[in-house]
Amino acid sequence: MKEKFKAFTEKHAQIWEFIKFVFTACSTTILYYIIFWVVDAILEKPLAGIEVNSAILHFLGIDSNLGLAIAYLSASFLSYVASYIMNRKVTFKSNSNILLSTILFALMVVMTTAFTSWFGTFATEWAAAKGGFWASGFMKSIVIPTVAMLIPFVWTFPFQKFVIYRNKKEPEAEEAAEAAEAVQEAEVAETANAAEAVEAPAEAASEE
Repeated sequence: MKEKFKAFTEKHAQIWEFIKFVFTACSTTILYYIIFWVVDAILEKPLAGIEVNSAILHFLGIDSNLGLAIAYLSASFLSYVASYIMNRKVTFKSNSNILLSTILFALMVVMTTAFTSWFGTFATEWAAAKGGFWASGFMKSIVIPTVAMLIPFVWTFPFQKFVIYRNKKEPEAEEAAEAAEAVQEAEVAETANAAEAVEAPAEAASEE
């Protein structure tokens, strides 16, 4: 069973990589909610009544309550850190420059968060205007947030795979690739020379 699983992952490396990516996303989402609920439960009473006026938090659709804002920000930060580590070490097994990949990851997070926040607000307002089932709690609490989280998969997976966690070529790997290419070129040249050696007598005989 273990050998079959290994053979599958090697044969379908791209599919297995995407499966690990989805698993990481699901795991860090669960981690996010756990941290959010715990922090919110701890700070709800001590910080009750303390408000925060922030245009950014308002854009993100977060209540101005300080405890809720701290719960959201801490849960987001820790879940994104976990996502970064898991994808770097497990999903893509990257050796990319850690500083550059961290900066790129942070930029991706900012852009993705901005999109999901905008889309969530837009979709909720659109559904409310439609009325009926579209304005139901099921749509507002489950369907719209789920769609808002799934859409970024269109760009987050390829961006992380080909940009953020793009592996650097190791010197040994480059040397091995160059050596293999040289051997291949030598074999092609040798085959061509052998073919010419066979064709030459035949051409000479035909001329006579």
